[in-house]
Amino acid sequence: MRAQNVIVLFALVLGGIYWLSEQPQPKMLSASQIYVIDGDTIDVDGERYRLTGFDTPETYRAECESEKLRGDQATARMRALVRAATEISFAAQPSRDKYGRGLGTLSVDGQNVGDILIREDLVRRYSGGQRSSWC
Repeated sequence: MRAQNVIVLFALVLGGIYWLSEQPQPKMLSASQIYVIDGDTIDVDGERYRLTGFDTPETYRAECESEKLRGDQATARMRALVRAATEISFAAQPSRDKYGRGLGTLSVDGQNVGDILIREDLVRRYSGGQRSSWC
């Protein structure tokens, strides 16, 4: 093998190792380790996390009664999903949101909770930036 090919192969392997080390590593949790704050925010062992990929209506600072009711529904459903799960997986990301919360993803029984709540029309997809009003 020529030296140039070896160097390229070595760089690819190192890049792959770095990429894998930067990915959130999921850990298995029990329902008792999770406290659901609202439909997209949880505490895990006392650390607060904003779940990524979706947005729920507000429950504490709702702009209208409809938003508050929808937020309460999303929160109740999230609590039910966590309580009923036989397997819970959580992956924390290395960054934080503008409020200082950790960011992460939560899965129950192999399904991302955001995807479940989106299918049930309780939340909507969200990837950052300006949020749309729920009112």
